[in-house]
Amino acid sequence: MKLYSSDRSPFVRKVLVCAHEVGLIDDIERVPKVVSFLQTDEEVGSHNPLGQLPTLVLDDGTSLYDSGVICDYLSQLNVATLLVPIHPDARLEMARRQAEADGLLANFMRWYGERRRADHPLSPQYVAICRGKLQRVADAWNNAAPSWHGRRLDIGFIAIGCALSYADFRFSAENWRSERQELATWYEQLCRRPSFQATEFRE
Repeated sequence: MKLYSSDRSPFVRKVLVCAHEVGLIDDIERVPKVVSFLQTDEEVGSHNPLGQLPTLVLDDGTSLYDSGVICDYLSQLNVATLLVPIHPDARLEMARRQAEADGLLANFMRWYGERRRADHPLSPQYVAICRGKLQRVADAWNNAAPSWHGRRLDIGFIAIGCALSYADFRFSAENWRSERQELATWYEQLCRRPSFQATEFRE
């Protein structure tokens, strides 16, 4: 399998963590790419009409994209380490956690992209909206974190870990840990897993 990827993408990291967890990381050839809203890549676009990372190309030429779709596929390849709950209620709860994390990451990507624009500096209102989403999601996760200890790892928890690590990577000044000790403790335990240690962000 071939994965178009970036060491700076939280969505790519989510896929890589899953690949480590299901024991398939050595079966994936990583192809580094730089892609953004303003910077396209023809090779990536030939496999993914959205031109986004991550994009996974299977050995038969089939392309998979969206990190959640790729993670679900990888999980199915090794049922012994299934990262998607089987019970419908548990699966729905996992999907909700993943949606929250992916939504927060989308918020981060817009925030970071706007922050880098020299022609139009961020307005205080824009920053307040982005910051408010981070604070509300982090508060919700902090309230839920006590019930997460000892739970089996799934894609939703991996997504949350990648979102929090991206907050540290690009938005450390926001200090999401402040007054959120339950979430911080849970996250520290998650980061001890070899899959997270092997996939840290790099510039």
